[in-house]
Amino acid sequence: MKTIKRYAISQETLEKWNRIFVPVLDFFYFRSKPEHFPSHKITEINQTAFTLDVRTSFLTWSIDKKAKFISVMSNEDFHALTTLEKEKIIAEQKALSRGLVFTEDELKDLLKNVNLPDTDYQLEILKQGASFQDIVILQKSNWDQVSKDVQHAILMNYADDWITEYALEPEIRESYQTRYPELYPYMDTFPEKNGPNCLAAVASAIRSSTDDIMCWMQVEPFFHLLEKNHYRHIVTSSVQATDVWVWFNEQDLAVHAAYLLSEKHAFNKHGQTMFNPWQVIQINELKKAWANFSCKIYRRV
Repeated sequence: MKTIKRYAISQETLEKWNRIFVPVLDFFYFRSKPEHFPSHKITEINQTAFTLDVRTSFLTWSIDKKAKFISVMSNEDFHALTTLEKEKIIAEQKALSRGLVFTEDELKDLLKNVNLPDTDYQLEILKQGASFQDIVILQKSNWDQVSKDVQHAILMNYADDWITEYALEPEIRESYQTRYPELYPYMDTFPEKNGPNCLAAVASAIRSSTDDIMCWMQVEPFFHLLEKNHYRHIVTSSVQATDVWVWFNEQDLAVHAAYLLSEKHAFNKHGQTMFNPWQVIQINELKKAWANFSCKIYRRV
């Protein structure tokens, strides 16, 4: 069992990450309409194409608002373009902050802790046909050519950058094993796929069942579940085990939730990607992480 900031990750989970980290098709973004290959206005493309895996890989939420056009392209079609066209595409993706685009120095950093004599050679494989100046894009065609050790090292170092808090001492997690036997196997571990979110984590704690912990739960069913289980919004300064804390944005839309395991710790998942672990987190750290939002307390009454 390996760890990332002390959160456990199995070899099996790493391999499942590996299969979805780099999509088969590239989503290329542009400020102006490309002349030599098909593209669409971003507003016109079928949104079903943007699966959670695609969004997570290409970091679609971070793409510059100047991007107006998109081209969905196979690796084969990309490599059939002229060198100049490929270089323009690569530079444009970097300029618009699309995911899976790295400088050579960033890739070298993601390759740290790989004890292989041919690390430089592996980097050259990633650069072949998918680089311009010091910019490299990861594609399925070059990703599948490097060794498993390199793939797993990149995944682990990449995931490390997503996480702010280190996992707490094992003794803290173990102290909740008897009280929360259903949640315990998930505490301070990573999911095998994108999708499981904070609401599903809280729902699992409320139900004492992890049947839905791998789901991407929506807000409406979540609040229905709170009501069904006799949770009510209360105004209090007290902290109590089994409370549910929900954070809201300025539009009064719920953006996050966590379940209190005790007066000191909560069961939490910061996002819906595979790089966000289920964690036992100190309540003070949880408050800091979501300090820019307003928090409401729901208690079973």
